Amino acid sequence: MLKLKDIHLGSTDAKNELLSSSPEEIRRFESSFVTPPALNIESYYNRNKYYVVGLKGTGKTALLRYISIKLDEKSSSYSSFVLFKSEVDEDLRKDFTKAARIQLAEDNSNEFQGNDFETVWRWFIYRKIASSIENMEENPFQKNSHYFKFVELVNSESIGQQQDKGFSRLIPKIRKGTIEISKSPKLGLEFDWDEDGRAKVNFNDLVRKADDAFEKLDPGAGTVSIFFDELELSYQSSKQYQRDSRLIRDLIVSVEKVNAVSKRNGFNFCVYAAIRSEVLNSVESLGKEINKPIADFGSTVLWNRPGLDAVQQPILHILEKRINNAREESGLERLSEARLWKDYFPSSIHGKRPQIYILHNSWYRPRDVVRLLISVQDQYPNEETFALQGIEAIRKAYSTASWVEITEELKAKYRPSDIDGIKYIFYGFKQIISLSELMDRAVEVSNDHKETAELMNANDLKSVVKDLFRIGVIGNINDNRDRIRFSFRGDDEILFDMNIFVHNALKAHLSIFK
Repeated sequence: MLKLKDIHLGSTDAKNELLSSSPEEIRRFESSFVTPPALNIESYYNRNKYYVVGLKGTGKTALLRYISIKLDEKSSSYSSFVLFKSEVDEDLRKDFTKAARIQLAEDNSNEFQGNDFETVWRWFIYRKIASSIENMEENPFQKNSHYFKFVELVNSESIGQQQDKGFSRLIPKIRKGTIEISKSPKLGLEFDWDEDGRAKVNFNDLVRKADDAFEKLDPGAGTVSIFFDELELSYQSSKQYQRDSRLIRDLIVSVEKVNAVSKRNGFNFCVYAAIRSEVLNSVESLGKEINKPIADFGSTVLWNRPGLDAVQQPILHILEKRINNAREESGLERLSEARLWKDYFPSSIHGKRPQIYILHNSWYRPRDVVRLLISVQDQYPNEETFALQGIEAIRKAYSTASWVEITEELKAKYRPSDIDGIKYIFYGFKQIISLSELMDRAVEVSNDHKETAELMNANDLKSVVKDLFRIGVIGNINDNRDRIRFSFRGDDEILFDMNIFVHNALKAHLSIFK
C-alpha cells in the first residue's frame, strides 16, 4: 500500500521543484501541473501576454516555469530566469540607484523621488540578451552586420581588472554620467579613444544607440525568453521602500517597451514578469502608467471558481493529480476523484467534507493546500491516509506558517513592528467582530503594546482593515452567518457595515477560541 512519504506533493515554492532541471524533475513537474482556471496559457506561448499577476502562493512561479519548459521543448529555444528578490541583492540595487541618480542629475533635479530606472533596465535586458544568445546555434536574430553591432555595443563596457560576476556585470558602472567602453573593430563608433583603446561616453547616448541597434535587428529562427520572477517589496526603511518600488515600476514599463519593439519587428524574443498583487497596489501610484499594459498583456491568477461545488474547485485537482501520479509510479491504478477522497481522507473533518475543510483552511492557493498536506506527511510519513488525527495534530503549526505567509503581503507597505501591532489587536479576541468592536479593541491593546500604538498613530484603522481584507486575513460575514465574503473569492472591497470574520486557518495561531 502507498504510504504518505511516497507521495510527491511538491514544494511550497515551485522553483525548488526544478533545482537541477533534470529530466525526472521536469517530467514530474509537468505531470502534476494544473493550469489556473480562466487563464489562456497559449497567449503566453505566442507572446501575446507576458505579465502574470497574483497574490503570494497562487502559482505565478509555477506558471512561469511551466511556460519556459514548454517553450524550450523546441531545440532552438532558450529561457533564462532573473529572480529579483534573491538574485538582485541590496548591493546590486544600490548600483541601479547610482546609475539612476546620474540620469536625474542631467535633468537638473536633486530629488531622489524623481529617479528613473528605465534606461538602466533596458541596458540590463540588452546585456542579458547578448549573454543568452552567445552560444545558441539557431539565433533569434540573423547574424548580420546589425547583429554584430548590437552585440558589440552592449558588450562594450570596460570591465577593468576585477571582472564582475553574475548579475553585477549586467549593470553599468557609471561615473559622472559617463560609462567607459573598450574599442572594437566591429563597433564602428567615433569617440575620443585613448591609447589603451578606451573612451568615456554619455551613458544615455550609449543606451539610445543600443535602442537603435536593437530596433534594426533582423528576426532569426531561434527563440529566447527572459523571465523576471520574485518582484516583491519589503518595507525596511522609507528610502529603501521608495527605491525598490520605483525599480519594480520601471522594470514593468521597460518590459512592455522592449516587448513592443520585439513584436513589431517579428523577433522570437519576449520578456516575461510575475508580479505580486500587493506590489502593484504599492507602485501604481508612483506616476507612471502601469495598469494599462498589465491589463492588455497580463492575466491574474485566481483559483476560486464561483458557482462550482467544493469538490469541483480546480485547485483540488492539484492534489488529486499528485496522489494519482504517486500511485501510478508505484504500480497502482489511478483512482476516480470520488474514490481517491474516500480512500485517502476522512469522511468528515469538523462536520465538513474534507474538500470543504481544506478549501476553508486555505486562501484558494496551491501553496496553502500543499503546505497543509506536507505538514501531515512530515509528521506521519508511514501512514497510508491523511487521517483525522494527523490533520488535527498539525493545525497549530499550519496556522502559524499561514500567518507568516499571508502577512508577507503586508511587508509591501508595513514595517515588521506594525505587523506585530496588527497581530496584538486580534490575538485572543473573537473570530466574528464588528468594526466598532475592533476599533475599541485597538485602543485597548495600544495601552499594552507600543507596536499597536505606533501602528494606530501612523495609520487609519479603516485603511489597515482594507489591507487585511485584500490579502485575506479577514473577510465579511452576514448576521445569519451563512454568507462569507473574501477577496480571494472575488469580493473586491470590504463592507464596513457587515461583521468582520477572521480566516479559519489563522484561529489557532491567534488563539481565537470564540
